[in-house]
Amino acid sequence: MEDPFRTGYSAHKERKIAKQEKERRVSKSIAEQKAQEERVKTMERYQTREWKTGDIYAPHDLSPSEMKKWKKKHSPSSDVFDALAINPLDLYKNFSIMSEYMTEMGRIKPRSVTGLRPVNQRRIAKAIRRAIGLGLMPSVYQHPEILLLKMKKS
Repeated sequence: MEDPFRTGYSAHKERKIAKQEKERRVSKSIAEQKAQEERVKTMERYQTREWKTGDIYAPHDLSPSEMKKWKKKHSPSSDVFDALAINPLDLYKNFSIMSEYMTEMGRIKPRSVTGLRPVNQRRIAKAIRRAIGLGLMPSVYQHPEILLLKMKKS
């Protein structure tokens, strides 16, 4: 046990050493916690399925091949319009491009089909609605010139 009434240079030095050791232990503990958090994050990256209380699973369900089925699909960081540096809103007069993003029944194709970023999907949808509103495109079927081109190809 350390003498509480001890004074002098040696006592000061011992307290300083004890303080340094305590700081070292704390920093080591913090470093270990950060390393543990990193390991947990990397493991969670592979764990793509959200498990709920009461879910029953087999060991096979934890395999990478099964986890791929549950993997979340990320939206693309760039698309055709970004690559060509074109704003889809400026293309409302170009019915051949607009018809690529519409079904035969005149509906706007969803983002999962077009492969566009959310921003450009909204812009192309707005351009299509603008073209229909101005009467440049029919609202319920493809433009007659596009239909003629398809008939010539087949």
